[in-house]
Amino acid sequence: MKKFILAAVFAAISTGAMAGGNFQQGGSGPFDVKSAMLAIKSPATNACPANAKLKAWIYTTKAGPVRYMMIRHGQGAGPIQTVMAKKINGKYVAEISRTLSIHHKIDAKYRIAARGAGDYRFSNWVPLKANCTIPLGG
Repeated sequence: MKKFILAAVFAAISTGAMAGGNFQQGGSGPFDVKSAMLAIKSPATNACPANAKLKAWIYTTKAGPVRYMMIRHGQGAGPIQTVMAKKINGKYVAEISRTLSIHHKIDAKYRIAARGAGDYRFSNWVPLKANCTIPLGG
């Protein structure tokens, strides 16, 4: 009888593992952030005000809300914000797109931090530069 029970438990564990599921998590596993990427296109002019473009991508293990923070080098993190990850081209990704209005000279670096079930995932540091040598008001 003990051999039969052990064989049944082993078969259940093996079948779950071969099916790609997580036996303890019920098959789907926790929501997690896999990676984060950030891109900033600084203004192409020396006149200010001018616009910079920010794009970010946070890759996750499934669809759902993602909490993230923007971090400015030397000044720390901004407030926690939320964006929804959805399936795009077979991958789960949360996309962030913003237009930044630049009114004064800036030479800074930014990155994004996002967290799922595990540790924070950080993007690379990305520069934002604007000379603003020609003030146009505003």
